[in-house]
Amino acid sequence: MKTLLTLFRKNAYFFLPFVLWVVIGGILLASYSQRELFLSINGVHSKWADLLVTGLTYLGDGIMFSVILILMLVMQRFRLFFMGLASFLLAVLIVQVAKHYFSAPRPILYFGEEASTLVHTVKWVTVHSSNSFPSGHSAGAFGMFCFLALISPEKRWGFGFILLALVAAYTRIYLAQHFFADVYVGSIVGTLSSVTVYSLFRLRNNTVAPELCPEAVLNANAPA
Repeated sequence: MKTLLTLFRKNAYFFLPFVLWVVIGGILLASYSQRELFLSINGVHSKWADLLVTGLTYLGDGIMFSVILILMLVMQRFRLFFMGLASFLLAVLIVQVAKHYFSAPRPILYFGEEASTLVHTVKWVTVHSSNSFPSGHSAGAFGMFCFLALISPEKRWGFGFILLALVAAYTRIYLAQHFFADVYVGSIVGTLSSVTVYSLFRLRNNTVAPELCPEAVLNANAPA
């Protein structure tokens, strides 16, 4: 517990906004219906936003996480690579098990005949209809940006990372791919996956050799 509290304090720029998001999101879920939350967010749109959001949604795509992992391999940051890979796989495993267990309909299927008049979609984006809960993109975005915040030597970047994660989650509702609850739970799954893996790696590294902690590995010069 003490280790986790230290971790949260050290990365307050990421975790304080995250906790605020969890609290406010929980209040919204308790106060409004799934239908109301979705329509209030998805209903605000424009042509320029359609273009912008289409690109921003890839912040939570597995390809983005893969690019970061490949860069770590190229930079020979092997411990960070395995840590990031483990975080990604844990989040994917949890999300996929939950998706197939709940098998929840996505907005386009949930609204049925009303979808054509109530749900805003972007014509060049394929809108899925099944396995809505939880959001894999949101889990991926929060997992990736939490991981980057944890290993970054500049902790103030954590605030930028959490904003990017929230933007990625928002795009999933804008594009009619998910409900608010989907992205909310996905954000928690992704963040906790990275925190869990990071904590386990750090505990092991500090036990074996304190100088091998993630921040030290990131700052160390690559071998010649």
